[in-house]
Amino acid sequence: MSITATAERLTEPLDACRRLALRWLVHSKFMRATLTHRDRRIASVACLNVTVAALGAIYLPMLLFTLGPVLLGVAHLASDVRYLVLRRNLARWWQNVVWLGCLALLGLRVLEELRVLHDAARLELGLAATLVAVAIAAALRERGRTARAALGLTLLFAATVLSFRYPSASRLVFLHLHNVVALAAWGLLFRAKKRWLVAPFSLIAVVTALLASGALYRQTLHSPFVASFHLHTLAVADWVAPFADLRIAVGVTSVYVFLQAVHYSAWLNWIPQEEQPRRGTPTYRMSVRALFADLGPRGVLATSLAVAAVLLGACFELQRTRALYLSLATFHGYVELALLVFFWVRGAGLTNEPVAAPHPGAPALG
Repeated sequence: MSITATAERLTEPLDACRRLALRWLVHSKFMRATLTHRDRRIASVACLNVTVAALGAIYLPMLLFTLGPVLLGVAHLASDVRYLVLRRNLARWWQNVVWLGCLALLGLRVLEELRVLHDAARLELGLAATLVAVAIAAALRERGRTARAALGLTLLFAATVLSFRYPSASRLVFLHLHNVVALAAWGLLFRAKKRWLVAPFSLIAVVTALLASGALYRQTLHSPFVASFHLHTLAVADWVAPFADLRIAVGVTSVYVFLQAVHYSAWLNWIPQEEQPRRGTPTYRMSVRALFADLGPRGVLATSLAVAAVLLGACFELQRTRALYLSLATFHGYVELALLVFFWVRGAGLTNEPVAAPHPGAPALG
């Protein structure tokens, strides 16, 4: 029996539970109408995810901050690769540049973690800017929009100048902005009917503004989970929101935790559902089959080993593993941005673009 067939058989208990749950849910007319209408279902699921993420950011900030990257980090990297690279008809040379960019940026972080390089910020930001510039060039080769390319290059030049002058601050700013890239990709590239974005995007905007204002910082500081796994919210605030005003520092930290959770939801739930060709939700068997079709047995094995390595490391040094993962995974934020710029300048969304090869089943992780 092949590895794919074995993996599919392992999903049978999960699919049995899924069938039971659906049979119970469809007794409600509202749930049946929601589940069978893809646009309504995705928007509803997104609003539910955003609500849970908001409550978690307020009352369970360190649980989300610590467990999110450890449990979902590698899976969302695999989702990045699947939906932005492997399923797109990228030119071979451009796809190779993406892989080289990933390796170069990852290698820099490895050298920095090993203390071989002590100040790699400018080099990392320069590599990222180069990758974005190549993305614009690749889009122009495919008859992309010249006006968008000119605007993109202008903004890239300004951002590069600022980042070289303030490398540490630029890294911190991108740490926050990266969480919004998935939302931009979802809205601009994957969502065909934009009106279904109104509810989830409005909810995200309201929650972000409310948290950033510091209006709920007391609830966070008085929560019994303000510190979890030997890490306090104020310690994280010193890193992600080094502001003198406690109210703003805690508020911005809550925004980071909230948008990080939303970022994972977008890549692991909303975007995979957007590429589902059928009206219904995918079975676990279909998801596994699509995963192997995208990554191949070796890719699935590599992803599984990476997940296992992160989980094993977390069993011994949870916070060190989380920090190491976040550092090494930084490269994917720059790659996401470069590909988003590429598709934007090219002027063609992904909703009607054919995938590189036919995929049996629905493209959903987990």
